[in-house]
Amino acid sequence: MGQSDDIDGNPLEFQGGGQDTPGMGPPKDIFARLGRVLLRIVDPISRYLCYAAAIVTLLMSVFMVVDLISRLIFNNPLSGMIELQTFMLVFMAFFSIAYTMLKNQHVAVDLITSTLSAPVNSVLQSVFAIWGIFLFGSMSWLSGSRALEAFENDEFSDIIAMPYWVLYAVSAIGTLLLALAILTSLLTHLSGLFQHHRGGAKFALVLAGIVAFGLAGIYSADILKLLFGDLSSTTVGLLYTLFLMAILLLGFPVGFAMAFAGLTGLMFLIGQDVAFNVSKINTYDSVAHYFFTVIPFFLLMGFLILHAGIGAKLYNAGIKVFGRLPGGLAIGTVAGCGGFAAICGESVAAAATMGSVSIPEMKKYDYDDSLATGSVAAGGTLGILIPPSIGFVVYGIITEQSIGKMFMAGIIPGIILTTGFCLAVYVQCLLNPKLGPKSEKFTSAQIAKSIFDIWPVAALFAAVIGGIYSGILTPTEAGGVGASGALLIAMFAKGFNREKLFDALLDATTTSAMIFTILIGVGLLGYFVTLTDIPREFANFLGGLDVSRYVIFVLILLLYLLLGMVMNIIPMMMLTLPILFPTVVGLGFDPIWFGVIMVIMMEMGQITPPIGINVFVIHGVARKYNVKMATIYRGIIPFVIVEVLVIILLTVFPGITLWLPNSMDVLAPLE
Repeated sequence: MGQSDDIDGNPLEFQGGGQDTPGMGPPKDIFARLGRVLLRIVDPISRYLCYAAAIVTLLMSVFMVVDLISRLIFNNPLSGMIELQTFMLVFMAFFSIAYTMLKNQHVAVDLITSTLSAPVNSVLQSVFAIWGIFLFGSMSWLSGSRALEAFENDEFSDIIAMPYWVLYAVSAIGTLLLALAILTSLLTHLSGLFQHHRGGAKFALVLAGIVAFGLAGIYSADILKLLFGDLSSTTVGLLYTLFLMAILLLGFPVGFAMAFAGLTGLMFLIGQDVAFNVSKINTYDSVAHYFFTVIPFFLLMGFLILHAGIGAKLYNAGIKVFGRLPGGLAIGTVAGCGGFAAICGESVAAAATMGSVSIPEMKKYDYDDSLATGSVAAGGTLGILIPPSIGFVVYGIITEQSIGKMFMAGIIPGIILTTGFCLAVYVQCLLNPKLGPKSEKFTSAQIAKSIFDIWPVAALFAAVIGGIYSGILTPTEAGGVGASGALLIAMFAKGFNREKLFDALLDATTTSAMIFTILIGVGLLGYFVTLTDIPREFANFLGGLDVSRYVIFVLILLLYLLLGMVMNIIPMMMLTLPILFPTVVGLGFDPIWFGVIMVIMMEMGQITPPIGINVFVIHGVARKYNVKMATIYRGIIPFVIVEVLVIILLTVFPGITLWLPNSMDVLAPLE
């Protein structure tokens, strides 16, 4: 689950086990046979439901724009639009989570599992699969019972009179399909182990161990009570937090791990029946928020721009404007990354897209490999800082801060950081011109044309950010405008077709499903953490330290640096903010300012040795040129120094970050 190094290569491909081979092995592989049958049932249902969810995602953005036009031009907002959007979001989220599992797109940490042998990995993933089946199977059963209750009680929504039993049934169907998809994964791993051990006593022993550990995790609350009796809520909280960290590092998908640790921890604290009641409510309620529609909107906006090939145009403009400077192509790359980040909002996508465009061009002009790859890896991180950033969306949701203000807060630091990256390239090439030779000279007409080619992207960015800042648009409405505007831009882009449109829709939908699965996990884990009093105890502990609050602040930043090396920004935020955010606010730090600093730290983690997610992405792009990983790490050192300097600058002068969001209080308060 969440890994790509299964015994059979693909976690959902079943091989062998169909016939007996005289003198060569075990009897027929029943796991492979059952897996193939189940996959033939689950795959088409999940796939077509996800296709339907993708279409719903597009319709949501269109409906949002229609409602906005009706409100702004005719002063007549459409009745029930908030309810309709919320219910469409429920359909989109739950109808896509199973296919996201089948496509192996639920986020997992593979730092340790990538070093383990295939059989050991399969044992681990089999145990996790048992937990996942229990987790989402129980959610499906509970959601089904909630649907039955709503049907019997004739529960309808207030405005459009949507029967709630339909919505709860959707969540029941989605989680059931997810449980079946996980069962398919379990059968895959068991089939691989069966073939590896050729059946027999050793396989039976391994299978018994998998079942034993699976049941031990499910009944961990009862086992702990049996062994240690009553434990304090804080002790229970620490035990299950350590348990969560362990299973995360061992590859249990982030959303699944958070939900499982939260549910089993609740079983200890409040009993199984009450814990299941919490899960019964949390499964649907964690998704059904109108405000959460901002997630698929901005993701769709980014993926449409990505699949429309706009990155190449942004890079072309960058090299035309800066090409004659020392290191001009690398500077143009950073500038292009900044422009792409302003629309895409996702770090890894920005690095991969701009890297595939810029690295071949820089190689053509004999740029040093370290400078070429380092500038792309660093420039790609701007995707989670320059708004509209999905990182700021998630931060705002988790901490209940204004997403509009978060967007505004990221603008000036984003410009400063982009400028700093460009200066880092310029200074290096000024001192050593061989690192980045100048390109050919471009005419004024060529420069003007390259800038004109990106005016639609600039106009879309201005509409989204300007609409939020002026108060004309809420962040949710701006997301709808951004997605619809990106669709228009993409439709007129050369080479964009129905296939790329559908790819963009599927990418946005499955990524949204991954996020909503994590949100379900956050809901259960958050409820558990609250009952354990860990946030209050942690805050009291840090507050009792006889050190400056800035020492504690630096320690928190170092934590985010370390986590940024191995985790995606979204699950990282969801995992840590419920515990750390109250402490940060209690120390007197502004929550909007802290969000920006935290994002920059996580940016730094994504390009910092020994891991650095963006470094691996760029290494994949540059592999054809035989660029070594050490070369890329050497190239990012100047950019890491720039990020440290920017963090110091923003810490000493927090007004740089807060000026734009604070001005919104005067011009157009959003809340």
